[in-house]
Amino acid sequence: MENNKKTIVWIIAGVVAAAIVIYFAVSGGLPQAPQGTQTPEGTVAVTGTSPVAPSGEVIAPSGKPADNSSVPGSQTAPQQSAPLAAKEIPPQAVKLSVSASGFSPSSFSVSAGKAVTLSLTGADEQTHVFRFDDPSLNAVAIGIGPGQTRVITFNAPDKAGTYSFHCDVPGHTARGEKGTMTVR
Repeated sequence: MENNKKTIVWIIAGVVAAAIVIYFAVSGGLPQAPQGTQTPEGTVAVTGTSPVAPSGEVIAPSGKPADNSSVPGSQTAPQQSAPLAAKEIPPQAVKLSVSASGFSPSSFSVSAGKAVTLSLTGADEQTHVFRFDDPSLNAVAIGIGPGQTRVITFNAPDKAGTYSFHCDVPGHTARGEKGTMTVR
């Protein structure tokens, strides 16, 4: 009985976390400049995501460089897009899909300190929340519903290494929804 209560609490916590990420993604943030638009802050990779300044820095809604360690959806965090069609994913994006079978691909590589545009598509009928394990990438989060695709642009860490990621919905990591980003 006690384990059932814990499971229910974790499921509720996961749903609440996913709802918060999705709410912040669609309720505020940057002006909705179309893909490829030059704004005073920089170039927008996908409508609703944080622009990339000419210097290569991803800019948060605060107008300052995005803080990857901040709270997802906050004014200092890189912003995820609203749901979009597959044809709206820019060609340079790292494209991931997720289902109960895990992430596909389960690993990818990026260049240290460079802007990364990452897309995530739900390949099943479940909600998923992409998160990194490293606290320095806490703000990089994508919440998707069944069949949805969303995008986020963020700066890769300056430090080379392997950074693990997972689905933050309770129970999803344990069934294999995890992977790694290698920073070179």
